[in-house]
Amino acid sequence: MTNDFLKKFRPFHVDGLRRMGHQFDGGYVVHYPSLKDADYLVNYGVGYKVDFEKEFFKETGKPTLAFDPTLYDVSDFIGYLKKGQFVQFARQVKNLFLWNFKKRSLINHKITFVEEGISGEDSRGRGVYKSLYTHFKEYNLFDKNIILKIDVEGAEYPVFNDPKVYNLLHNSIQILMELHNIEKNLANLEYFMDNLSKTHSLVHIHSNNHVGTFNYKGKNVPEALEVTFLLNKYLPNKEYSTDKYPIKGLDSPCYKTKPDLTLDFFNA
Repeated sequence: MTNDFLKKFRPFHVDGLRRMGHQFDGGYVVHYPSLKDADYLVNYGVGYKVDFEKEFFKETGKPTLAFDPTLYDVSDFIGYLKKGQFVQFARQVKNLFLWNFKKRSLINHKITFVEEGISGEDSRGRGVYKSLYTHFKEYNLFDKNIILKIDVEGAEYPVFNDPKVYNLLHNSIQILMELHNIEKNLANLEYFMDNLSKTHSLVHIHSNNHVGTFNYKGKNVPEALEVTFLLNKYLPNKEYSTDKYPIKGLDSPCYKTKPDLTLDFFNA
């Protein structure tokens, strides 16, 4: 780890940032001016919510590929019952019930739901997980301009630990991600940030206020971060942002019953 590792998370300034999707968890800050250049939204980790995809269609009229292999996996349901977590069980049952109705309206927003996930390589067995390269090939995305959105509960690290994946990102106008389990993945994150910075710049950062923080070299760092990367060609003059995070009027806490976390760990 380099001494300046945390500084890699200091966002650059860009005009035109707006929030898209759910007001709380599931919503992301995006760069609106570049949305007009997108051909597709490619989303990994639907989680029963399609607010983001619907708003993307409303703004652009372009289609979405929405990947998630977990929505019909009842193992979590059983786990909640065994632990006596009946509220969580009831919530999941409700989500699954409502999802079957939501699916019927996806076509009205050009959303194609695919019961597959993303992984470092194609896999077999329980659930279908494929590499980014395989999905790009299957859906003819190599020459498409895409908004890439990834929230896969820690499975992002095997994907981005493969150096070949960075050759696929030249047409990803924006990359929206939630980074998980940060304390255990500092080395993975430094590799990710160093490689992605060759094509993209971090333009927004926000914490997930549900999972807590840890201390790293005297700095208070969230265990999960929501980040927005923008293709470098949209930042002709790169200057660091002077905003205080979270940004009032732009950011919302993932969990509305808890206060948002102040972010300044990336400052010297």
